[in-house]
Amino acid sequence: MPRALLATVFACLLTAVGATGVANAEYRGRCLPGNKGPKCHFWQAKISRYEDGDTIAVHINGIRGEKQVRFAGIQAMEQTVYSDKHPERRRGECHALEATARQEQLIKQSHGLLRLAAQHPSTDVKGRLIRSVAVKIGGHWQDLGDTLISEGHALWLPLSNETAWNPRYNQATQEAVQKHVNLFSPAYCGNGPSQDVPLKLWVSSDPLGVDTKFVNGEWFKILNQSPTQSISLGKWWVRDADHRRYTIPSGTVVGPGETLTVYAGRGTNHDNSLYWGLSAPPFQNPGDSRHLGDGGYLFDPQGDLRAYMIYPCVVACSSPDQGAVRVVVHPEKPEYADFVNVSGHPVDLYGYAMWIRGSSYPFGGNSLLQPRDTMRVYMGGDPGNNSHFTRFWGLPGYELPDSGGWLKLQTFDYITLGCDAWGSGHC
Repeated sequence: MPRALLATVFACLLTAVGATGVANAEYRGRCLPGNKGPKCHFWQAKISRYEDGDTIAVHINGIRGEKQVRFAGIQAMEQTVYSDKHPERRRGECHALEATARQEQLIKQSHGLLRLAAQHPSTDVKGRLIRSVAVKIGGHWQDLGDTLISEGHALWLPLSNETAWNPRYNQATQEAVQKHVNLFSPAYCGNGPSQDVPLKLWVSSDPLGVDTKFVNGEWFKILNQSPTQSISLGKWWVRDADHRRYTIPSGTVVGPGETLTVYAGRGTNHDNSLYWGLSAPPFQNPGDSRHLGDGGYLFDPQGDLRAYMIYPCVVACSSPDQGAVRVVVHPEKPEYADFVNVSGHPVDLYGYAMWIRGSSYPFGGNSLLQPRDTMRVYMGGDPGNNSHFTRFWGLPGYELPDSGGWLKLQTFDYITLGCDAWGSGHC
């Protein structure tokens, strides 16, 4: 072989071999099985250290040194004491150690061999690489994040950059809800306070206008559905899927049929209105190609998940009020929509919202419609003039284009109860 050609081949070999002397295992392919969907970068790795339910340390083939890896798209409960070699020394919130133990069990079944994946290799948080992590069991790669979510060991944490796993993880979370396993078993951590009081939670994720300019347009609402019992929510806490949380102050009591609202932004606590104090809205808006969504979660002091809402709904998406309310839109000036109860039973619009593209109008209390009752909501007007059957959104301009559009009655997890379209619009 000529020397020049030999030198070229040798140089290529040096390039293909990492500093550790191991062939660089990075390659490209579809993020998920099949021939469709986004492409990812893949790496082979070996477990170095177990940290908690959504974080490990690894050695990646062809890359020098140990790297921390944060699982893409999932959020386990918080562990406070870490121990790689002595699991009995670990401490953490309820559900945290179970997630770590299950992750460790699966990785050991794979003999410590891992496959990492990311759409964007530079994706990290606080120096930790954000990666989908898979183990090889029975000759097949198994997505650890999917397994942990499906078994109720973790929450879906939708990412706006590593989006390939969002649809599957949302579905897996809602399937775990249906099975009432682990996190979604309301007495998993023991019989908690007021265990028999039924609670309903919903969140506002897409308020009117630009979300970042109206942080208090996003909120949690917690309804005490008991007709007779009050409930003390002091020291309970709410969170979205991210790490942040808001602890409800001591002395907070919600009476029968009453609602506690936790606004995302700043304000002064009063009556049943509390303020989280965030400077940015916490909830993701769904509806584009990234398949975003989120959830609102209420935990009692011992760590049981007592009420929640995950959106958009993709599993068991039904409501007893679907088809019960006819929506009739009047797009000419003055703009309004009528909501007519065409069923044979009362329909309470509280907990539902009127949706137009990019904004929602939440129905407040005192929104019960008996059969054949109609509520009219004007796009403009003064909300101070609201009555039982007439509401005013108070928008300054025109929102219903004459050329066409749609208007929906929906739950806050995006189940459509009724819709009307006009012109070029369609439901």
